Amino acid sequence: MKSFIYLIFVTFLTGCSTNQRPLAEYEGLYEYQNDSTLIMVAGPKREILYATINGARYPLKPTRGDVFLNAGDVEVEFVRDKSGSILGYRENKGDAATKNPIYALLDSNQTLPSSIWIAKPENVAIPYTYKAPPKLNDGIPSRAIQADNPLAVQLVAMTNSIYGEAYPYTQSILVYHDGALVYEEYFYEYDRKKQHQLRSATKSLMAILAGIAVDQGLIPSVNEAVLPYFDEYSDIQNIDKGKRAITVEDLLSMQSGFDCNDWDGDSPGNESKMASAQDWARFMVDLPMSSEPGTTGSYCSGNVVLVGRIIEKVTGKSLKEFADEFLFTPLGITDYQWDFRPDHSNIDNFTQAWLRPRDMMKIGILLDRRGEWNDIAVVSGEWIDYMTDAQSMIGDTPYGYFFWLRYLVPTGDRRFEIPQMSGNGGQKVILLKEQNAIVVLTGGNYNQSSHTNDLLADYILKGLN
Repeated sequence: MKSFIYLIFVTFLTGCSTNQRPLAEYEGLYEYQNDSTLIMVAGPKREILYATINGARYPLKPTRGDVFLNAGDVEVEFVRDKSGSILGYRENKGDAATKNPIYALLDSNQTLPSSIWIAKPENVAIPYTYKAPPKLNDGIPSRAIQADNPLAVQLVAMTNSIYGEAYPYTQSILVYHDGALVYEEYFYEYDRKKQHQLRSATKSLMAILAGIAVDQGLIPSVNEAVLPYFDEYSDIQNIDKGKRAITVEDLLSMQSGFDCNDWDGDSPGNESKMASAQDWARFMVDLPMSSEPGTTGSYCSGNVVLVGRIIEKVTGKSLKEFADEFLFTPLGITDYQWDFRPDHSNIDNFTQAWLRPRDMMKIGILLDRRGEWNDIAVVSGEWIDYMTDAQSMIGDTPYGYFFWLRYLVPTGDRRFEIPQMSGNGGQKVILLKEQNAIVVLTGGNYNQSSHTNDLLADYILKGLN
């Protein structure tokens, strides 16, 4: 889930203008939308300016003087006072740039430590020597593998490559193999205790919750029509036979038929347009239809919003309360965030969950064990089978219930199935069933390709095969 991604600071753009002022002039704490703040910080070589929002960093392309460009080629212009000091910045969008608000510089001394650009944690020796993950009282068994084990050899090589900045902004990798965690390492400013934003990997959590609601009979079946759950909207727009036929399963499989495609900036239902609406569920049900429900896959985050609101309606609880009682507490997950508030006030976070990587691994183990955790059925195995089986196609990729069925062909003809929870920036929970392994990765490669497939192909799969 990209929240403000299409609105501001959104893609990896590089370059440097010969007329550009020193980036240190722009560093500091600034106002941001919805009474929040962001930090501008110069990059590792002080060639690129980054806007840091909610822990995620977005590079800005310098163009001329005090002007930078975001992903939509919208100018981000820093404004100075008569003495030449930075007052703040504004986005030059719309017909009259002068009407756009100036976000004030609050503290020019508040910046970020240089360690955020360094992959190797402090006090860690190079070259890396394999070590087993610690045994914690969190329900995840761990064990060591021999130093000459092919997997250990590959993991050591991978870690040294990450330390050498070969895979920038890879922030954590965990490998679970043959029933135990055998590798757990963190990079840059991340560690075991730090929560990580899941972005669209949150969608898979929503699918699990929907399964729990179905198991409990709160949602009678996935064939239930969607619109009756939103009868508070008495004047739904663009109503027709197709819209009345949308089912819960159509939402889960991204086949709702709404004219909604997050990959198309011109789509009426694109998430950036939804983010600007006051009520995101209302925005969704008002959309026109572009296809018959259940026939065409289209990646649409608004479908997830509707599933979340349905869960809240049938349970009489907030989504977080329901998730805490029936998903996170059974798994022993206590240190997390999930602010499911589908309206304009949540534009900065976009209803995503934040988990620690070991807790992400617990979700992977739950999926791998068909809904069981410590011999307790958290969600039915039948639901997990449906969730992780192909229900639709998004582009050329099979898709389950808010779950990707991706594959990888590193070399030759061998194809590796890598079904996964997946989020922007490199947030992954990957089930390697053939190898009896689960891989968790987190990263900061927002709005650009993550290093997941390279790390899998170059190291992890080599060690497992």
